[in-house]
Amino acid sequence: MKKLFYVFSFFAITVNAQIINIKIVDLLDDSPMDKADVYFKNSTVNFVSDREGRVVVDLNSIHPTDELIVSKKDYQNAILKVSDLNYKDLAIQLEKVPEIELSEAFITNLRVGDILAKVIENYADNFNTEKHYYKVNFVLDAVIDSVDRDLLDVDLQFRFKKDHVKINSNNTVNHRLKGQGLHLESNYRMMHFFRNSSLLEIIQNMQNKLSAKLYEEERVLISKYANKYMYDVEFKNAKTQVTNYFLIDKETFAIVEHRTTQENKYFPSTDETINYHEVIYKYRPYQNKWILKESSTAWNTSYVDKNKEKHALNVLINMVVNDFSYQPFPDFNQSVNEKMDIRKFFN
Repeated sequence: MKKLFYVFSFFAITVNAQIINIKIVDLLDDSPMDKADVYFKNSTVNFVSDREGRVVVDLNSIHPTDELIVSKKDYQNAILKVSDLNYKDLAIQLEKVPEIELSEAFITNLRVGDILAKVIENYADNFNTEKHYYKVNFVLDAVIDSVDRDLLDVDLQFRFKKDHVKINSNNTVNHRLKGQGLHLESNYRMMHFFRNSSLLEIIQNMQNKLSAKLYEEERVLISKYANKYMYDVEFKNAKTQVTNYFLIDKETFAIVEHRTTQENKYFPSTDETINYHEVIYKYRPYQNKWILKESSTAWNTSYVDKNKEKHALNVLINMVVNDFSYQPFPDFNQSVNEKMDIRKFFN
C-alpha cells in the first residue's frame, strides 16, 4: 500500500506541473470562441477564453482525479479528465445544442413576472455570494476625449455583505496609468455597484415594475448552459430605453447571468447624456451551486464641464473572479477603504 501511495504521488506531480494552452473553437466551422468558461468540477479556480478562443490553464494546484469543464451558452459542455491532459497545447471543439432539443425543453406557461417571483422565492437557497472571499482581478479603465486615459489593474480580495463590501489588497499593482487634467476631477465611487452584487433588491424592484406594467416588451426562451436548461429572459421599457436580461436556471431558479443596459438618457440639470450604460453579473457552477464569476459596469457619457466645454467619457470597471474560498487569502492583508475612489489608494 505504501509503494502504491508513492507511485500515485509521483504521478500527481508529473501531471499537475503543467501550464496548458487551450484553444476553444466551434465544432461546425472551427471559429474561435471567446468568453467560454473553463473551470473544474472540484477546484475553485476559474478561467475565461479571450477573443481568439485562447486560455492558459494552470494545473499545478489541480488534483489529477478532477475534471476540466468548458462551458458556453447554447453549447454542450466539453469534459476532460485532468489525468488525460498531457499536452502543452490543446484544441477543444464545442458542439452547439440542437434547436430541436431546446424546442422540446420549452414547456412552460410562466411569464417574466412569474419567473422573477420564483427567483425571489428561492433566493435564500441559491444565493451564496456573501459566504465567500473572492480573489479578483480588478480593472478600472477610463478614457476622456479619446486621449486622456486613467487605468488601474490590480488583484484584490472582496468580501460582499448585504449593505457593504470589504476590500483587501496584496499591495501590488499589475498596471497603472495616471490620467491628467480632467481625470483629477473625476471620482469613481463604486459602492452602489458593489452593494448591488446580491441582486435581490434589484430583482424585487423589477418585479414591482413588471406588476405595474412599466415594461412594454417581454420575452421568454429556453437555452442551455453548463449542460443545464435555462430560462432566457428579456424585458424592455421603451420610454426609459432600459433593457433587462436574465439567464436563470430552469430547475432551481438561480440567476446565472444578469445584464441591464440603458441608452440615450439625458439629464437636463447637469447637461449630461448617458449614451450607453451596461451592468453585468455572471455566475459559474460549482458543486450544484452558482458562484460569482464576473461583474462589470461600463458607460459612455457626454457632458459639459464648468468652462462650458463638451467632453466624452468612456469607463469600464471589470472584476473577474480567479478563485474563491471560505477563508481569507493570506496575501491580501492590506485593507482598502471601499468608500473612496479605489484609484487613489494606489496612487
